[in-house]
Amino acid sequence: MTHAPLIWSPPESGTPLLKAFLEKTAKFHKGLDDIHRWSVEKPEQFWAQLWDFANVIGEKGENVFIPSTLPKSEFFPDATLSLAENLLTKMVEVTTIEELKSSVTYSRQALMQSVSNLLALFKKYAVVEGDRIVSILPVGIEVLTFALAGFESGALIASASPEFGDAAIISRFGQLQPKVLIAATSYTWQGKVFDKNELIHSVASALPSLELLILVGETSESYDVSMLKWSEIEPSVEPLTFKRRSFDHPAYVLFTSGTTGAPKGLIHRSGGVLLKHHVEQGLHCDIRSGDRVMFYTTTGWMMWNWEISVLATGASLVLFDGSPSYPDALALFRVAQKEKLTHLGVSARLLDVIKESNLTPASLGSFPELRSIMVTGSPLSVSTAEWIAKEMGGNVLIAPFSGGTDLVGCFVGPNPLRPMFAGQMQGPILGNEMDVWSNEGKSCAPGVMGELVCKKPFPTVPLGIWGDHDGERFHATYFDTWPGIWRHGDQASWTKEGGIIIHGRSDATLNVGGVRIGTGEIYSALDNFSGVSGCLAFSQPWQGDERIVLLAVRTENATNDEELVNSIKSKIRVNCSPRHVPSQIYFVTDLPRTFNGKLSEIAVGDLAHGREVRNLSALANPEVLGEIARVLGN
Repeated sequence: MTHAPLIWSPPESGTPLLKAFLEKTAKFHKGLDDIHRWSVEKPEQFWAQLWDFANVIGEKGENVFIPSTLPKSEFFPDATLSLAENLLTKMVEVTTIEELKSSVTYSRQALMQSVSNLLALFKKYAVVEGDRIVSILPVGIEVLTFALAGFESGALIASASPEFGDAAIISRFGQLQPKVLIAATSYTWQGKVFDKNELIHSVASALPSLELLILVGETSESYDVSMLKWSEIEPSVEPLTFKRRSFDHPAYVLFTSGTTGAPKGLIHRSGGVLLKHHVEQGLHCDIRSGDRVMFYTTTGWMMWNWEISVLATGASLVLFDGSPSYPDALALFRVAQKEKLTHLGVSARLLDVIKESNLTPASLGSFPELRSIMVTGSPLSVSTAEWIAKEMGGNVLIAPFSGGTDLVGCFVGPNPLRPMFAGQMQGPILGNEMDVWSNEGKSCAPGVMGELVCKKPFPTVPLGIWGDHDGERFHATYFDTWPGIWRHGDQASWTKEGGIIIHGRSDATLNVGGVRIGTGEIYSALDNFSGVSGCLAFSQPWQGDERIVLLAVRTENATNDEELVNSIKSKIRVNCSPRHVPSQIYFVTDLPRTFNGKLSEIAVGDLAHGREVRNLSALANPEVLGEIARVLGN
């Protein structure tokens, strides 16, 4: 089913960067309707033009692209650049905001000095190219300094958010054998301060490779490794200089929980990250020099890595640390208003929470500078998209995009030159040849759900998975279904408007009586449904087959369970089909979610099938599984 309520039309005034890029590259294509074809059929032209348009600092080299088949991806084999140089040289300023505290603004000069200081310390401890340095830090100036200094040192960096448990962090960092750990001894969430000294001690003790521990904050712990406080880092008298390395020099390792085995550490390349993010942020999100941008994230989510690339656009970066719903659900919109943001980034789940709270961003007054609300993390529903567009007066582009940790970027997303329809994304990202395939490997017609695939190489194809020396795990994760084709693991469908709808993870697809059913269809049917604030669908073995079970969270005004169950079933039957109707509906107080707010259908599916729950450490609230197990009779 295709939903197509128009919620935004491109304004006649203004010159988005995409329009300027179209004009500059006019000799290569026939305009807006043709530029995507050109970007995937002539990658050597597109990426060379993008390098020049973005004013990348470095040596481009003669070769731009070596034709290859996925998983091989070879762009700019002769190029050299410094990711830190491109971010620091082009930045204007960075503003940091801690929960309920005043903002602090850092100039380019101040940040460069901090990076220089940390680099000098790294050199003292013989951190060299290929070493690994890791952090357990909230969003703020320290973790940004850590990332930039790490890039310039040539080491690989990896980050974890302080709310992670020690087991989750050790399962990630333990693979890397890091030389340096930087960690915060406390963080603030919803007005409360959480002490993390015990966690840091547990993690540090489990990492025998550590040679230096840097602590942000106070501690009474003692360690068997050299320990230094952040405030004790000595100023460097040496000017910051940049070393340019190959385009494919590894920048960072991002961990994705996946569904089996230890978390996968995907290795991402410096040049690929820089150029791919230029496409997404500049051309698709229209982030320009002079803009003010904030994407709410934690340092354990890939959007942190995406966010810091904003520095290379010449826009000012605003970093927020704390709860997005404290003191109430409009906290981020207050920040957007006060900081005069042009771009605000949030998760789809947060918008759902605000809508359900009956609070209205419009009640705060106008947002004259705001041009775009960027949304990711999970599919943005039709009703929530319509609601937030109306709240913004129809003058702000609601810009959902979708991709993942796997590519540290987006496959599909917004377009500032095209109309926006609720419930869908406006199309593929330039440079990514996307399609929706059936089980037989054929392109699906609009409205037909299938697998989201990428058919050609792009610059942020990971260099591989950490420790996967023969590439077997990497190949099995993305290329086993169709050789040479990236199977992303999302269920998607084209729309008649040329957009794309993401329905959810295909590994959570329900198979009942031999019929594949997407959980996203059920969620869409219950979107904005009175009496239910959230739901999760999964399959359970039943009488030699599978049956659909739905977990639902009641709203406060829901009282009669029998009536509510009948209403839910009726709604699903009418909006989907009789096959989609759950055999059982159970009410619970909460649903399991990952740290970035995504529903964990796989965890509940494991419970229902009597399997060990995979990657329990990836859940932000694993305690809810106990209630669900009791409901299921496990």
